[in-house]
Amino acid sequence: MFFLAGALSAVIEIFCMKLLSLPNMLPHFFSFENKSNAYPLSNLLSTGAGILSNYFFSIRYVFERGKHSRRKEFVLFFSLSIITMFMSWGAFAFFHFFVNKPINFYFYTIGDIVFCKAAAIFAVSIINYVAKKKIVFSN
Repeated sequence: MFFLAGALSAVIEIFCMKLLSLPNMLPHFFSFENKSNAYPLSNLLSTGAGILSNYFFSIRYVFERGKHSRRKEFVLFFSLSIITMFMSWGAFAFFHFFVNKPINFYFYTIGDIVFCKAAAIFAVSIINYVAKKKIVFSN
């Protein structure tokens, strides 16, 4: 269930990233919001959407309630998510440094932003799961 919840949250996060980084969206209003800067606002906001959707899916379908109150659970979840968000943001920038053109897989071409965002999400998902299981939803 963690995989399905994470995959759905990743789809939401990648969709938001792709949407917000379109030329007539955030890059239109902020000059620093561009490909060479790895779209910092789009990345931050899309990661926030991923965090909120993941929290909802996690408490609903993945983890059982832990020893903490709902408020403390949310604060812990959100705090860990902020840490992993920065890790994801760094991983995205790292991948985007090397992959800055669309990738052609003979049968399908995937955009560099989508590829880098997906790779960053995958890279931090294991750390994210272990930390949330051991810290937030522990008994």
